[in-house]
Amino acid sequence: MKSEFLGLLKDARLGLNSKETELDYQTLYQLSSLHQVSGLIYNQIYQFSNFPIEIKNIWKQEAIKSNVSQTIKSDRILQVYQQFLDADLKVLVVKGMILRSLYPIPENRPSNDEDLYVEMKDFEAVKKIFLDNRFLIVSQSEDVTTFADPISHASVELHVNLFSKESKAYGNYQNSFEHAFDDPLVHQIQNVFVYSLNCDLHFLFLVMHFVKHFLHGGIGMRQVVDIIMYAEKYGDQINWEKIYETLEELHVLKLIENVFQMAIDHLAFDTSKICLPQDFNIEKWNYEALLDDILDAGVFGQSSMERVHSSTMTLNAVHSGKTSVLKSVFPSYTEMKNKYEYLKQFPFLLPYAWLCRIFHYVSDKKQGNHQKTIEMGNQRIALLKQYQVIDK
Repeated sequence: MKSEFLGLLKDARLGLNSKETELDYQTLYQLSSLHQVSGLIYNQIYQFSNFPIEIKNIWKQEAIKSNVSQTIKSDRILQVYQQFLDADLKVLVVKGMILRSLYPIPENRPSNDEDLYVEMKDFEAVKKIFLDNRFLIVSQSEDVTTFADPISHASVELHVNLFSKESKAYGNYQNSFEHAFDDPLVHQIQNVFVYSLNCDLHFLFLVMHFVKHFLHGGIGMRQVVDIIMYAEKYGDQINWEKIYETLEELHVLKLIENVFQMAIDHLAFDTSKICLPQDFNIEKWNYEALLDDILDAGVFGQSSMERVHSSTMTLNAVHSGKTSVLKSVFPSYTEMKNKYEYLKQFPFLLPYAWLCRIFHYVSDKKQGNHQKTIEMGNQRIALLKQYQVIDK
């Protein structure tokens, strides 16, 4: 099913008709849902004569519902965005609608939320516009505030930092975006002009965002497609030498080179539209373990609670270069304070929070198996070492 799924995804991103073949439709449906590409895959197979009617009807209804919902949410956000322009506020759209516009049928590439990046000096003005439009604040931290519209169900993450500076594993990523507002790119989305990161920074962000989630529980195939679609569209406007220099400094170049080779082999990534690294050599890449991890992880590594919880091990390993089960059981104050709000006011209660976390984890079967979590963490740390994200 792996090759069939990737083949259909390749055709979908290129706008090609897929050749009818024998498929395990139930497994394909589950895999498509896991990677949030159900609309993309359904559009490739709905005319297949051997498509079982029961699952076809369910899949069709979900695809239509997703597309309609995405259209409504996008329209609502663009309506509010026009008000930012009217108020002379420079708000950068990141990922989301910019990436959707690259696909043959944009609505088939859904977004859980829209990411916006704003300077701190404009934050309160942007926040007020959202509130005036009856958006509700769902959550708020130092880096990002999440708004939700109860009518359209649109969700927006308003960032003042694209990456948390507190993260010991990837906090330094934010340094690349401190001057992002100096030379933004302007896109036209549904007759609305929106600001976004320039081509260098947007591609770099897509890669860094990929790496961030890969360091956590994992990353899905949709994010791989996003990266190569953006690279093909804007490749002639990207300073590739500078990009690769930055990725080398962050110890993730080998990882991304393997992603590129995977995309060349399975997704028809057209590298004639970009500049590959000088030492790029097909024979030296080994992405099979990476591909298996991506396919198992699904969007943002949410396929299992074992994956989700294993992120503590992988993040600590990236930061320290060592595997520590102890740190997985007893995370730092920085890692704990956002989940246990009382720690922000009473930091000395960290030991109590640890006990609550352990009790909740052991007592709630939905949290997964602790031993499997450790096994998953060790497997993913080995993967990070293989691609030299962590020194062996």
